[in-house]
Amino acid sequence: MKFTTAIAAIAGIAAATNASVTINEVLGSTASTDSEFIELYNTTGAAIDLTGWTIELWDSDVDSTGFMGSDGGAPYALSGSIAAGGYFTLANAQAQAAGFLNFTADITIGANSIENSSYTMILRDDMGALVEAVFVTDSVMDVANDGTMAITPDLTVGPDGTFLPAGFYRVGDGSSSTALLEFDQAPASATPGAANLPTPGALALLGLGGLATARRRR
Repeated sequence: MKFTTAIAAIAGIAAATNASVTINEVLGSTASTDSEFIELYNTTGAAIDLTGWTIELWDSDVDSTGFMGSDGGAPYALSGSIAAGGYFTLANAQAQAAGFLNFTADITIGANSIENSSYTMILRDDMGALVEAVFVTDSVMDVANDGTMAITPDLTVGPDGTFLPAGFYRVGDGSSSTALLEFDQAPASATPGAANLPTPGALALLGLGGLATARRRR
């Protein structure tokens, strides 16, 4: 079960995007060894060929010596297709392990591929056009960027108190509302390659103004 966050500003609720493919769920930091994955979701009614698409990760921590530099092994080149209303995942081996999230990603990425401080994740199509940009941050002072300049992201997530969020998911696939994932994924609340569904209570609260309750463990 996934848990919605307390306040829209912390959860990173933003204006809805019109992207054909959205960055739907990300886990970048967990208790002990980091289990990491990125999930994309096809919002359209037709399959989309992802060949030539890329995912970029840019250091967005203004206090870092690597600020505006590429993170991990990014950019990640995508290949294959994503079905209508379907999912496409990239994950490290730890996240895919039978003792953890127990799934098979479409693309395996290396350990420590997602930054543990503020980062901007950018999805580009095969023409290099920006499809979507998500800024995940632990400080209001940090800056979303594309490696060359500051940008206005489609979605901002965090900070989680004084921490970088462990990760996030959209409350309803492709929606404009987001909620935070827990650092302690035991039992797992992340659902790579499967639907992101709020609890019935969260649905009721969202209907009353977009606020929801939170439960996290560290």
